[in-house]
Amino acid sequence: MGNFLRDTRFGFRLLLKNLGFASVAVLALALGIGANTAIFSVVYATLLAPLPYPHPDQLTMVWSRVKDHNNGVAAGDYLDWKRKTQSFRSWPRGLAKILTSRPPDDRSASPLKKTPPSFFP
Repeated sequence: MGNFLRDTRFGFRLLLKNLGFASVAVLALALGIGANTAIFSVVYATLLAPLPYPHPDQLTMVWSRVKDHNNGVAAGDYLDWKRKTQSFRSWPRGLAKILTSRPPDDRSASPLKKTPPSFFP
């Protein structure tokens, strides 16, 4: 324990002698730790965190296919599929909308998904 304290005091004395190097080293550590935390937070929220629904492995997305392009489902198709299909427990329909809560002169918009109450348990 004595050697550790002596080495620590020696290290601090060297850092105080070279204040520029110490400042750059602390700044580099702070930026590295901050960037790592931010990247991990984004990766966890988008890829690793479980979905906030019961049985997320049973969620599926259904769309119609016209000329090799995925399209939204028309209301008539949706009602037919819902009536005829026995494979799914429920058929909540999500509607893609572009909504914004910013002033009209601001051109940035947030894409949101509107869903019926039956989508959530």
